[in-house]
Amino acid sequence: MQSFITEPDAMGRPTSACTPPASRMVLRLAAGVPKSLTVPTGARIVLFNGTGPFWVQYGANAALPNADVLTGAAPELAPAARNVQGIGSLGLIAPADCTVSIGFSG
Repeated sequence: MQSFITEPDAMGRPTSACTPPASRMVLRLAAGVPKSLTVPTGARIVLFNGTGPFWVQYGANAALPNADVLTGAAPELAPAARNVQGIGSLGLIAPADCTVSIGFSG
């Protein structure tokens, strides 16, 4: 797995950057149909980007919220990056067809 690094920008200021993720996946989500994927061994960080809104559940299957979820265990809407150490799987679901790019770094 690749690491995040700090590099100077054109003005010499430190800027966070990452090398291309060693493990890259794409999920094509159909409206309302959940999918899950296994977090690769050694992954610490996951980066998400989607062509439309999507929900992520950590360590469980995702479901579209259709009411208030006040338990603290709600799925998360379109996170950009998360630490996934100790999480074995990610569940994803979208309200409309979309494609989600997922990159894992160690």
